[in-house]
Amino acid sequence: MRIIRLLLILAFLSFHPSAISQTLSDKYSPPNKLRVFIDGCERWDGGCDLDYIRTEITAVDFYRDNQKADVFLLINRNRSGGGGRQYQLIFIGQQGIHAGRTDTLLVDNKQIDTDFEVRAKLTRFIKLGLAPYVAKTKAGEEIAINMKIDSGIREDSIQESVDPWNYWVFNVGSDANIELEELSSEINIGGDININRITDKWKISLSGRIDERLRRTIQKVPRVDDNGDPVLDEEGNQIIDDVVNNFDVSEFGFSHQLVKSISPQWSYGYDIAGRQNTRLNYQFQTSFRPAVEYNFFPEAVQNSKFLRVNYGVELRNNQYVEETISGFLKETRVLHSLRASLGLNKRWGSLEVGYRLRNYLDDFSSWSTGLNIRADVRVTGNLSFYVRAEGNYVKDQIYLASGDFTEQDILSGRVTLPSAYIIDTRFGFNYRFGSNLNNFVNRRFFGRANFVGTD
Repeated sequence: MRIIRLLLILAFLSFHPSAISQTLSDKYSPPNKLRVFIDGCERWDGGCDLDYIRTEITAVDFYRDNQKADVFLLINRNRSGGGGRQYQLIFIGQQGIHAGRTDTLLVDNKQIDTDFEVRAKLTRFIKLGLAPYVAKTKAGEEIAINMKIDSGIREDSIQESVDPWNYWVFNVGSDANIELEELSSEINIGGDININRITDKWKISLSGRIDERLRRTIQKVPRVDDNGDPVLDEEGNQIIDDVVNNFDVSEFGFSHQLVKSISPQWSYGYDIAGRQNTRLNYQFQTSFRPAVEYNFFPEAVQNSKFLRVNYGVELRNNQYVEETISGFLKETRVLHSLRASLGLNKRWGSLEVGYRLRNYLDDFSSWSTGLNIRADVRVTGNLSFYVRAEGNYVKDQIYLASGDFTEQDILSGRVTLPSAYIIDTRFGFNYRFGSNLNNFVNRRFFGRANFVGTD
């Protein structure tokens, strides 16, 4: 009886193949592009160059958030017995028809292979591994054998991926800062927002920040008795007491940046900024800084490492709270600055070292120089933690207020005392949301040693 039923079902199916095919096609509509997330590409390893991979494989969309991707590509790196490099590529399907599918490829390289050869071979195997997944997208109908979409193909057959955020990325964060001087210490609790839109040719950014400074100072006070007479120690010296005072100071600021790429090495742009900082005697300061930048490493490795030099001329308008030591309540000054930045990116995050030298054009004796170090550690795809340290040698404190100030003014942090050096540390977290597309490569004006601890 069961055999008869099975024969009847097979006979029915054999007479209606078109209906079954139509039903299956109705249930599945291929997406425009495959969404891919890559993890484990060691940035210090020249063979695994994420920037190069994104440049060579344009038939997919690379996502920042692994939860949004159709395919999770995990890259593991090991040393082979002969001293060469072996990469294990694990392709893990996560969404839709790819869910539950896992493929693994091994890429073996010789000890004598250069980074260029390893990079090309690894990328070729990534293309091979992605091919079965890409074949089930609309982009798969038009790609060449190297998995690049022909630029001559019109978008009437393959629609460009639609990003609901139009490549705008929003970051909100909070941090804490510890600053040490000879007779004072400071804890800064702040919050910020950053809005960016980055493509391969343009970079636009807007940001705002507010800080609450909890300042602790030590006041040297000679000890006296009830009659006002000095209290002496055993050696006959007047006793000096350390009196601790705590104060609260608020600050805020904003900035805007626009950058245009003009060649693989050169770019130009400008920064506009404004801030209020009563501790530095600024009622309000606005600045405009056009600049040019040159990068020494090829664009293909900019996400792995970069070395950049940035030169700009800055126009500042300063409105002061108190008259300065030069006798100004407001003034406009011009200065220029040279900034160099070296950055390295690894799987866990990034490390950046920056150097800056600047001086005022009308007074070359007013100058400053400094060094900073910053490390960012990725916790998840959207959450990261960072620490930074900065040191400056300063001889350009034109903002210092003149006149006689009460001890309370100085202790409260409302005015700043002359200082030959300033050390600043900062740590905090950052949470990112907005556009998940990560196809564009544009590191222009990144790592330009933007010192924040001093004027």
